[in-house]
Amino acid sequence: MAPFNIVTHTASHRRFVLVVDSRPASLLYTATLLKRFEYNVCPAHTAGEALETASIITPILIITAQHLDDMPGSELIGKLKQTDSTRAVSTIVLTRKADPENERACLAAGAITCLSARTPIEDLYRVIQMAVEPIPRMNLRINTKLPVTINSNAVDCDEGGCAQVLSENGAYIRTSKPYPLKTRLPVQIHLADTQLTVEAEVIYTRKPGNEPEPRVGMGLQFVQISLGDQLRIRKFIRDEITKGIQ
Repeated sequence: MAPFNIVTHTASHRRFVLVVDSRPASLLYTATLLKRFEYNVCPAHTAGEALETASIITPILIITAQHLDDMPGSELIGKLKQTDSTRAVSTIVLTRKADPENERACLAAGAITCLSARTPIEDLYRVIQMAVEPIPRMNLRINTKLPVTINSNAVDCDEGGCAQVLSENGAYIRTSKPYPLKTRLPVQIHLADTQLTVEAEVIYTRKPGNEPEPRVGMGLQFVQISLGDQLRIRKFIRDEITKGIQ
């Protein structure tokens, strides 16, 4: 396994999630998911490493395995709750097998929840969002580059136009000619070998002159989309996020 890059105390890395797991494969899996959720990650293989890291810079969230090589997860949580800098930091416990007694100990020590290590990634994302974000997102999104047709006109992907961000509920479309706010548009998104047809509403725009050129475009909310197309988007996002780590 390739070594992780430890997050350093710089202006761009002040918000990070501390992930603690004594099993290298499990640590890699969770850390990679978090990075693909667009969080900075600092890994720790033991409770001792986690406590040392947290004494240097305070994480926004701690995700720990239920059992660690040097102490139970519940004991780690207790030590974190006894420290001023980490007392208020939320902790999520990942369990490998059902152990109600240990789960109760983790919750009693101050964990906000215990989740299976193989909890669906959408559920893990929502729990993390609720724990750390002032305006939590309920649906996963990914950065991507997908061909798009709007009002029967193809957006020129070769010139930078495309679906740049995609979720079940909407997309950000890079285009030099964004439509006005609240405009409703028929949109076709070319997803793998499938074309999805939705009705979308423009909920915000970034126009030339007030944003760097590469970010010019519009945010769309899907107001009419079939359940089948929603499920196709969900599967596409899940497959992209878990690619290479399943």
